[in-house]
Amino acid sequence: MRITLTILMLALFTGINGQDKEVEAIKSQITQFSKYLMAGERDKVVDMYTSDAKIFPSDTDILEGEELSNYWNPSGERDWKTTYHKITPIEIKLLGNEAYDYGYYDGTSSNGDQSSDWRGKYVIIWKKVEGEWKIYLDIWNRIKND
Repeated sequence: MRITLTILMLALFTGINGQDKEVEAIKSQITQFSKYLMAGERDKVVDMYTSDAKIFPSDTDILEGEELSNYWNPSGERDWKTTYHKITPIEIKLLGNEAYDYGYYDGTSSNGDQSSDWRGKYVIIWKKVEGEWKIYLDIWNRIKND
């Protein structure tokens, strides 16, 4: 009986520890997304998505494929740059090789002369692809500033 209980406890602890490791991997991806965005490394932002990903920006249709890439890499140079970006997950839930998280984001855009602060809420569905967590579905919308 003690051996069975010990094995059960070890299996439970290992499972929890494994989940913690996966949650930390997703948190790392979340942090990396913000770093790429602030550095203007838009191609790296796009690479964080699965090949069949879809994004749901406010006030537009669902975007995928080349449209998704064009959203993050618009033709022509924009004067506005993301100078600050932070994602704060409230919950990350693992479901095997898929996961979801939701929470808030906030940031600042600047064109050198002016800046604009913004914040909003999001939901992301993640898929583990070749050992790496990637964004499959990404929906966000802004919260009006007071």
